[in-house]
Amino acid sequence: MPQIHYSVGADPQRPRHLKVRMEWTSLGEQTALRLPQWRPGRYEQGNFTRNLVALTANYPERAPINLESNAPIRVTKTTAYEWVLQHAVGASISVEYSYFANQPDAGSCWVDQELLYVNPVHCCLYLPGQEHEPCTLHLDIEHGTAERQVAIALTADGHNGYAASSFHELVDSPFMVSSNLHAIRWAAEGVNFVLWIHGKTFPEGDEGSRILKDFQTFCSEQILTMGSFPVDTFHFIVLALPYSFYHGVEHLRSTVLALGPHQHLWTSLYKELMGVASHELFHAWNIKSIRPSAMQPYRYEGLMFSSLGYVYEGFTTYYGDLFLVRSGVLSFEEYLEEVNAYLLRHTMNYGRFNHGLHESSVDTWVDGYSSLQSAPHRRVSIYAEGMLQALHLDLTLRYHSQNALSLDNLMRFLWQEHHRNPYQGYSEHDLIAWLERNLPAACDWSLYFEEHYAQAMSLENRLSLVLKSVGCDLVLCPCEDSIQRFLGIQMNWNKGLPTVDHTVSGSPAALGGLGPGDRWLAWQVLHGAPTDLRAIESMPLDAEASNILRGIEDPSILQTIARQILGEIVEAKNDAILGSNAWGNTNPDHTSLVVEYDQTLAILHVNGLGHHGITLMTGSVEVTFYNHYKITPSEQVTAEQGVNRAAWIGSVRR
Repeated sequence: MPQIHYSVGADPQRPRHLKVRMEWTSLGEQTALRLPQWRPGRYEQGNFTRNLVALTANYPERAPINLESNAPIRVTKTTAYEWVLQHAVGASISVEYSYFANQPDAGSCWVDQELLYVNPVHCCLYLPGQEHEPCTLHLDIEHGTAERQVAIALTADGHNGYAASSFHELVDSPFMVSSNLHAIRWAAEGVNFVLWIHGKTFPEGDEGSRILKDFQTFCSEQILTMGSFPVDTFHFIVLALPYSFYHGVEHLRSTVLALGPHQHLWTSLYKELMGVASHELFHAWNIKSIRPSAMQPYRYEGLMFSSLGYVYEGFTTYYGDLFLVRSGVLSFEEYLEEVNAYLLRHTMNYGRFNHGLHESSVDTWVDGYSSLQSAPHRRVSIYAEGMLQALHLDLTLRYHSQNALSLDNLMRFLWQEHHRNPYQGYSEHDLIAWLERNLPAACDWSLYFEEHYAQAMSLENRLSLVLKSVGCDLVLCPCEDSIQRFLGIQMNWNKGLPTVDHTVSGSPAALGGLGPGDRWLAWQVLHGAPTDLRAIESMPLDAEASNILRGIEDPSILQTIARQILGEIVEAKNDAILGSNAWGNTNPDHTSLVVEYDQTLAILHVNGLGHHGITLMTGSVEVTFYNHYKITPSEQVTAEQGVNRAAWIGSVRR
């Protein structure tokens, strides 16, 4: 099978576009070309085709003219991601197109006069059925006079040329080209590492030495824990951005990390940099090598569903920070801060009562990685929830085996199985079978996986029990925002009018009919619970009052009139309540808006269709919302707990 050749560079005719050329020798008279629909590491539909412009196909000038026909190649778009070419039999073919490269994150593409940054999975077409054939890549970077460096994990093959063993390797090899790339190199446990940085220089002196040592130690810690590394050289490619940003993407031989603002990369962003770097490095084992059988091999033309996101993202998130405390980059207290950040995400997301990790893993293909376009509190994060479940499983194994077994052992088993059969992949049954062989008396492992991963659950009580074994307590922290705590509503106060983000199912706010996007026009705390009103009352505003409000465009006048209407309605309900409250012409400032459990919040609101309503809500001390938990070291730690903690966070290098 002949090689497939790619050439990528800046499009001189279209700013912020790549010019991509693909050449190969056809086998028949018809060829299908496809663009990947998604990229490994991001388990959602990518819709990359929307960036592809002006595809043309021709016979290269150097190709011999077909004697049977000199007709041009016919290109037909057949699906959202496929083109079919009709051409001469066995002809050499060249396809060219432009690709809009205007997304500077860790997984996309960008091109300007200074930086060529490409994730080939976005912009390289492939021949279905030939994904395992060898490829070459030529970087079209001849224009310009500045000396340019290339950050890429592929093997160099001539001037600006690189070789890939397959399309899989090609699209798993992002690259940056710039005259402003800085490289720092080191070795750890026989593996070569390169840190490439664009947008920020690497510090000199003691600071640079400390940073280099931190990278060396966590790389060494991971390799020694797993026993070996998948490749002989690994590249950290850092894109330091001028604005606030955080993103990382894994690859077998490299990772791209995008963080900002760049001036804080080595200071306030340093823990985030180390955290994402450690996370993405562990992915070289967990997903780039150790992979669910449902994802073996990668298929780019369709969605690849797996219920094991808690392993390939949750376990990786757990280990990303754990390796930092084991290597001394984080103190134990700093490590707990990172875990507590995931605990906060856990308790703020009521999706934990709706969907388990299995379903949430599959559903990344449904609503991606953002909750903005889906139902509030629909599902859990495979990162945050998966991380906490990994913590629970690890401490459970350690407790029942007296530290003879841990999650480390399970990950090493999966790594060894990958060596034995690289193309087989694993299933959840393999995890359960290993646990049943090695720790059968601990619990019913099938039931454990059913409860922890297949079902919706809130983990706090079970997590509290295993944390005691390492001398830590799970402490309840009541929500400080009284609106959230007693009424179950999240507000956005930074818009022109206060706007509802979402409400908790069954909360006073939800029962009062308040939904996402509803805007508050007038609000007032009524001191003293109303005796003649239900705890929650919701009603539409009458047509006459609604018409008055719809005709007012000035926001300040709108709120003044809305307060007058709300006051009249409350007075009609119970004038004694109204009389006990100071009712001014302006709404209370949200920074001082406090609602106790025995008080009522009256709101006049409007939704996106211009429908106005009145909601009266009284919270209850018996049910509160958005409280969170925090892990803290116990004040008194027994010798046994100290031993368990040391085994948990201790370095394998000591």
